[in-house]
Amino acid sequence: MNRVQASVGVSGLSFVLPLRRGRPLQVVFCLLLMLTAAATHAAEVHTIDETYLPGGANASLPPVGKEADWILGDHLLRNDRIVAVIAKPVATRNANMTVKNVGGCVIDLTHVEAQNDQLSAYYPGGGRLTLNRLGVAASGASASSAGGGGRVTASGEQVQLIVVSLPTDGRPMVEVTYSLTDGDDFLTVTTRYSNPHQTPITVELEDRIRADRSFTAAADAKATIAWWDDEWFGQAYGLVPIGATLVGLEADGIKKRNGRDPLRYAIDGMTSVELAPGASVELVRRLVPAPSLLALRARAAEMAEQPLRSVAVSVIDANGGVSEAMVVASDAVGRYAAGRTDTDGRLALQLPATQQQATGQGGQRWSLEVSAVGRGSKTVGLAAATGPEEESLSVELPLPGIVVATISDADGGPIPCKVQFRGRGEDADGAATADPDFGPDSSHTAIKNLRYSHNGRFRQEIAPGRYDVLISYGPEYDAVTTTLDVVAGHESLLEATLHRVVDTTGWISSDFHSHSTPSGDNTSSQFGRVQNLLCEHLEFNPCTEHNRISSYTPHLERLGVAHLMATCTGMELTGSLLPVNHQNAFPLVEKRYTQDGGGPVVNNEDPVRQIERLALWDDAAEKVVQMNHPNLVQVLGDRDTDGEPDAGFEAMLGFVDVIEVHPPAAIFQPQQKLEDPRKPPATMFTWMQMLNLGYRVPGVVNTDAHYNFHGSGWLRNYIKSPTDDPAEVDVTDIVHASEVGAIVMTNGPFLEVMARTGDDEAMAGPGEQMRSVDGKVTLSVRVQCPNWFDVDRVQVFVNGRPDSRLNFTRRENGELFSREVVRFEHTIPVLIEKDAHLIVATIGEESQLGMVMGPAHAESKPVAVSNPIFVDTDGNGFTANGDLLDLPIPHQEKPTMRAHAHGHPHAH
Repeated sequence: MNRVQASVGVSGLSFVLPLRRGRPLQVVFCLLLMLTAAATHAAEVHTIDETYLPGGANASLPPVGKEADWILGDHLLRNDRIVAVIAKPVATRNANMTVKNVGGCVIDLTHVEAQNDQLSAYYPGGGRLTLNRLGVAASGASASSAGGGGRVTASGEQVQLIVVSLPTDGRPMVEVTYSLTDGDDFLTVTTRYSNPHQTPITVELEDRIRADRSFTAAADAKATIAWWDDEWFGQAYGLVPIGATLVGLEADGIKKRNGRDPLRYAIDGMTSVELAPGASVELVRRLVPAPSLLALRARAAEMAEQPLRSVAVSVIDANGGVSEAMVVASDAVGRYAAGRTDTDGRLALQLPATQQQATGQGGQRWSLEVSAVGRGSKTVGLAAATGPEEESLSVELPLPGIVVATISDADGGPIPCKVQFRGRGEDADGAATADPDFGPDSSHTAIKNLRYSHNGRFRQEIAPGRYDVLISYGPEYDAVTTTLDVVAGHESLLEATLHRVVDTTGWISSDFHSHSTPSGDNTSSQFGRVQNLLCEHLEFNPCTEHNRISSYTPHLERLGVAHLMATCTGMELTGSLLPVNHQNAFPLVEKRYTQDGGGPVVNNEDPVRQIERLALWDDAAEKVVQMNHPNLVQVLGDRDTDGEPDAGFEAMLGFVDVIEVHPPAAIFQPQQKLEDPRKPPATMFTWMQMLNLGYRVPGVVNTDAHYNFHGSGWLRNYIKSPTDDPAEVDVTDIVHASEVGAIVMTNGPFLEVMARTGDDEAMAGPGEQMRSVDGKVTLSVRVQCPNWFDVDRVQVFVNGRPDSRLNFTRRENGELFSREVVRFEHTIPVLIEKDAHLIVATIGEESQLGMVMGPAHAESKPVAVSNPIFVDTDGNGFTANGDLLDLPIPHQEKPTMRAHAHGHPHAH
């Protein structure tokens, strides 16, 4: 047996580990206790267990923030200044769908005071390492440490958590040590690369940080720091190498970076280090959290022993301190950094005391641009520093206007609402008024030019001027428009009553598909997502984050509105092979603070196996399984999208309850011949082809919202329900109605359809089946709209084909349409010769949704589409006609899954 030895050092000590060439080391676990000078305070490292969960003895210790991703089994490092979480070093540890393989990496980091974790992940080694072994160490006179079974605990003046990546052929052994000393406001990360092989190897010195969307990234060669900064959410992160330099920077330059690119280092000028057998190299850096880039750059300059000048800034208006004011510091070179004032309007900042580049005038020139919502901005200069004493600077901004809103329901009580402020071209004095910008689309409550309110009562600072105000609460309510003049320093009363005019008795509105930051492909506040859903009057909404079972309930309870929006836990299981391998399911049992919330994992090789796993999850309990935004031609019979028939992924349909078929307007658009098999027909069209082939899978439309600026609301489903009260909704009723297809799809209009035989002996609604021996069916159709859009056409589709005899327009059949809430109400006789499915659709061809649903959907035509009603004419059950609607597509000659709902393994 060939054996070599690797010498691994930890804080000056070492131990020797036997290795087998080419095979992973089986056990690496170290518990070290080092006694040094006495400590008056303690740093700690602990494995997170049940006592850290809400209600537990240690519940106050884990970090909080929009991006907090810790779960049971992760490891907590904490002192009096900062708190960090190192993910459990196992191969299956993912922070979310896109932040993967985080075992042994930093996934949460923030200051203890004013906690605000915004970090997705810090990958030492740039994500190239498989960190799968663990150790712990502590130092100090009162130090203690223990470990076993993957659990660690230690406290002392300094604590260390050590994770190890084991060597393979041509790859080093890597030991990453996270050190936290009491009093430090940074985490020291030491990576030691060792060569246990008998031939030289080369290692790359790099790191990677995931801090997405609203973060910007750059690096400063002079202070030797790379940073990631989120000005809006108020968090910055920096990496400061010790004994190494950052690669790719000019000597004194600032360089913007792609935040997801690896950060590369050089030691003695070498970015790639060749290690001789038995040799090792160490890379040390400090990972620093800060509440702003101003604070972070000051801390980096301090570490680099650069002189600083201290300036105490106070931002005020006539009423006192201005909180959350943005202060941007610039020098002669340009923008330096920014930060925000505290609740009292104060910001303590430190700036370099010497110029970064000469100005030619012998002194440092700094300017501060100060701005706040509704107050505009003001730029002031800083005089040259005259000494080491802290300087004071007061900046006064003008007073904003204040909107005081009281939006009520018809009884004068509170009501959720969405309020949009649109600046008019001129105010009362002829001055231009711009749209306000309250915050980014990933935020909550006040986003861009709109305000969400869970009860219609709020105060909002806004710039003086004249505004068009649009107040809404979804398409069952009339919208209110008004003009508001806002005067600086004064309250402007915004009062309105929202009237529910559309009668949806027997139906509940829902969006089956939406996301927020736990999904990993966006950074939107989940609280903001709930506000968006609530204020669009969506009455039942499962939580469907990517690859994680999660819940909206805590947010609803925080707002005190759980009785206004029904919900349940669920997920979107998102595998590769797009777009067919995305499926939603609800309800699912959530196991909070466990990997993926206790949900199933993806199968990137076989979508059939993935959806089967999802359908059978929770011991095959009843649930809705939804196929998301699919390429239905690929599913039916063209697996490789080459246009030639094959098995496709048709077996998936045996586990599907509903299919997303949006956009609904596609039902009115003629389908063109396929020129490229990779570009399938409109999903709505292929869905109707599927119905003709015998696949009875109901259609749904959902927003798949990822951001919170009008993200939810512009598509919805009405689901047949025994109750109209969200507080009384039983999720099982939603499941059963969905399986049947008792669903009407819409982006606004409320469409009701009921089919009857001539003698009224049989009747059926969407998704249901009826028998008509003589082929005579009467369709009762009613369409309701609020005051902000219209419909002018109603069309009956027989077996997916629009019947010209069953097409009604305002232009040709004006007597059937009105301008009242009930825009259309008519009984339509239909005669069919053979079994047929009937779909009713309505559209406002001369109308638009307008600005109620935001600028992205303002020009969309109002549309609603029913699920099919199946009519059996011979009493032998329904038989599909096989019509492909004049557009051949690859499919199975004999579909293997003709029945729906009760044929599913998980169906009731």
